[in-house]
Order: sequence, then structure tokens, then C-alpha cells
Amino acid sequence: MALEMQMRNHLFYTFLALFCLSLTFSSCTKTQLENTPSTIAMTNYYPLVVGKWINYRLDSTVYTSLNTIKTVRTYYILDSIEAKITDNNGNDVYRIRRMMRDNIDTTRWKDNATLLVTPSSNSIIFTENNLKFTKLVNPVREFNTWKGNSAIDISDNFLRFYENWDYTYENVGLSKTINNINFPETITVNQIDQINGDPNNKNYYYSITQSSEIYAKGIGLVYKNFLYEVWQPTARNYESNCYGVRLTIKGHNF
Repeated sequence: MALEMQMRNHLFYTFLALFCLSLTFSSCTKTQLENTPSTIAMTNYYPLVVGKWINYRLDSTVYTSLNTIKTVRTYYILDSIEAKITDNNGNDVYRIRRMMRDNIDTTRWKDNATLLVTPSSNSIIFTENNLKFTKLVNPVREFNTWKGNSAIDISDNFLRFYENWDYTYENVGLSKTINNINFPETITVNQIDQINGDPNNKNYYYSITQSSEIYAKGIGLVYKNFLYEVWQPTARNYESNCYGVRLTIKGHNF
């Protein structure tokens, strides 16, 4: 998210995030295979139409009070597809305008970022702050896995924690209720869930990197959870970094 880059100066240490995913497979009979639902096109879960908008509640988690207290601050963001353009390679690109307001003033929206979405027959690329994320791929099928951050240059130490994330489809087609809104068909994209050390022991280093997203059929992104937290004890003091974002849908149009 654009907010992540704004938090750059608050991160004092960069750590490599490794993602280990264990899958348990069971055998299936011919009858079970015949009853397995067919795969679904990714565009069903990421519709791109000029004029479409989605309003989210954003809960941002940071450390305050000299890095001793974890604080959650609430904002609202509005993503609207402003235009369909063509890039230098002749690809269709959708330009999204992101606006933001705080939790108290309900009228003062401020421009926050310009985002780009490039769909192709095989993938949907989301560009933010010149970082390209492969959000969805075809086919949409349970446990289908891809390297969603492979286009990010991790030679920049600040971006190194994006290395080698395995995006994986789970819960394909399941109904979910978010903010009392029921979505009959959704997909979950688990991107990373990695904990190094013991977060309950402040005497030693630990890090947490977690990221997942939920997309609803016919709507798009309806939920996002991202947490990158590092606790680094030193001989003289303790330094901590925490950046967390949770997006939950509030409203949308079609």
C-alpha cells in the first residue's frame, strides 16, 4: 500500500522474510474428481470498469511512546478507477485514484496515491510506488501458487523482506461475511505467514511478517491484512518497528 512506503523512515532494521507453507494432500477417488468444481477466471474476482469505486476502513498499526506501545489508528480510503489508458507496450492499464480521510472528519478527502492495474490473459499486475505485485493469476484453483513479488527489485535493503513470497489460493468460492456484508463467493490469497523468534519474549529479537487478501466475485478486494513487525533488543535499549495495515470494505458500486 502507499502507506507502507510512507512508513519507511520508521523502520530501523530490515530482515529477510521467508515463507514456509506446508500442504497436506489426500487421495481422491474418481467420483471426488468428477465433483470438483471447475476453475474460475481471475477477472471474476477483479472486475475493472471505469467509474467503479470501493470504500475501505483502514486500521494502521504502529509503535508509539518511544517504541513501547502498539497503537491502532483508523482512516478511510476511497479507490476509484478513473481511466483506461495504454502503456508503452500497448497494454491496457487502469488508473486508480486513491483518496484518504481520517476517522473524525467525514468530508475532507485528500489525494493519497495513484495506482495502476495491468490485466493480461494470465495475471493481474498491481503497481504502487513503482512496485509491481502479481495479485491474481489464472487459473483460480485451490492451492495454485505463484511468486507474487518476483518483479520487485530486492537489491534495495528496505524491500528485501518482499523476497520469495509464495502467493497461494485457498478457500476458493467460499462465502464470507465482512463488516456485516455477506459475499457469496470469495477467494483468499495467502501471501506469507512467517514468525521468527518468540513475540512473547521481549528479551530477544523476533520478527513477524504476515500478509493475506480476500477478493469477492464481481467486486474485487474486500479485505487485506498486512503486518511487518520487528523487535530488536540492544545492550542499552530496545528498538521496535511495527507496520500493520488492515483494510475492510465499507461500500462499493458496480
